[in-house]
Amino acid sequence: MKRVLVIAYFFPPVRNMGSHRWLRFVRHLPEHGWEPVVLTGASPGWTEVDSGAVENLPANIEVVRVPALDLTEVWKKWSQRTTQATPATPAAAGARPRQSRAHQLSTFLNRWVMIPDKYFPWLGPAARAGERLIRQRQVHAVYSTSDPVTDHLVARRLTRRTGVPWAAEFRDLWLGSPYFARAHPTAFHRWLHARLERRVVADARVVVGLSQGIEAHVARTYPGTTTRVLYNCFDPADYPPPAAAPAEKFRLMYVGALYSSRSPEPFLAGLAGFIQQRKLTPAQIEWLLLGGSPDLDVAGLAERYGLREYVTLAGQVSHAEAMRRMQEASALVAIQSPEDDVHIPGKLFEYIGARRPILLVAPDCEVARIVRQNQLGVVAAPNAAAVTEAVGHLYAQWEAGGVTTKENPASAAFDIQTRTRQLAEILDSLGPKR
Repeated sequence: MKRVLVIAYFFPPVRNMGSHRWLRFVRHLPEHGWEPVVLTGASPGWTEVDSGAVENLPANIEVVRVPALDLTEVWKKWSQRTTQATPATPAAAGARPRQSRAHQLSTFLNRWVMIPDKYFPWLGPAARAGERLIRQRQVHAVYSTSDPVTDHLVARRLTRRTGVPWAAEFRDLWLGSPYFARAHPTAFHRWLHARLERRVVADARVVVGLSQGIEAHVARTYPGTTTRVLYNCFDPADYPPPAAAPAEKFRLMYVGALYSSRSPEPFLAGLAGFIQQRKLTPAQIEWLLLGGSPDLDVAGLAERYGLREYVTLAGQVSHAEAMRRMQEASALVAIQSPEDDVHIPGKLFEYIGARRPILLVAPDCEVARIVRQNQLGVVAAPNAAAVTEAVGHLYAQWEAGGVTTKENPASAAFDIQTRTRQLAEILDSLGPKR
């Protein structure tokens, strides 16, 4: 069996989509001829952790946690020392929470100083540990995954020092991101990021994108680059048996984080319109949010549209609990930023595995095409009228008893076995050490 060194700064117990993606892959890669060794951060300083996810890691998988200066922890301690107790002032519904001075400082430093990102102190220690692992474990391939893009700089240093072939996976765009591009304060910063990205793409044997949009951007920006698409996936084993959902209530559910760039406002406006049309009570319909928002007052938005009693803000839950609760939904809500026609929310694939209809609020984009082509649910443009119509369609299905847990045959294209087989094919294509 060949061995691959996976460089993933975020790995369980860190709770984010990239962490869960690679937990699934390392569990199944040995079934496809590759033994993974994971190189990850020792103390990511991440506020969102899920200790239960570590329990799903096979005991025979080697995980090497490399410590380094963690700037997230530095910001946290600074914030605790500098935050002053001040009287709270009411904010407008949906407004961003007021930022502390420490947060403002960290945002400034992230934009101006932390290149390529705030995890750059990990580069040296991780590269030294990775080089030892390559020589001691006879590693055949290196695979790095971003975010953070520091992972790619670690991998690039390793492939240049050892000659082991390397694949670089972009879960999000680097320079071409509709979000990150705003963070370049000067032309010099943009040039520096472009220079680093160019070097990464030049030295990687294969560049992997999590969407066709990411792959197309890389291929267009760097002609001649070998590129592949490797979508996210779901693992049927991640779904514990669901509790019985109340049949008398139509339950829309959103799982994950919301942002000002991915605002639920069009959805809430449309939901309010549907409730008014049908004169429904909170006992008949609800929107359940498992998660939260770092920069939106979701409760205030619900209040604005007269939905306070129809909206349940359940907060963060463990990943296993989220997977269980998804199966209790009458429909699962996904929201795509109107500015983003490139990235695909990872939750889309977990929704597919939950076997519930999907209500996607999005403009025409790759996500919308996946939902339509695979008959996974309903797509609504990000405006109130379209959402009202889409909710009505799903509600009518539910009233007629048409919302069941039967498996959509198309979902097999997005399960873990299909996706891990594609990953193994990418690793096989890297060829021998230079």
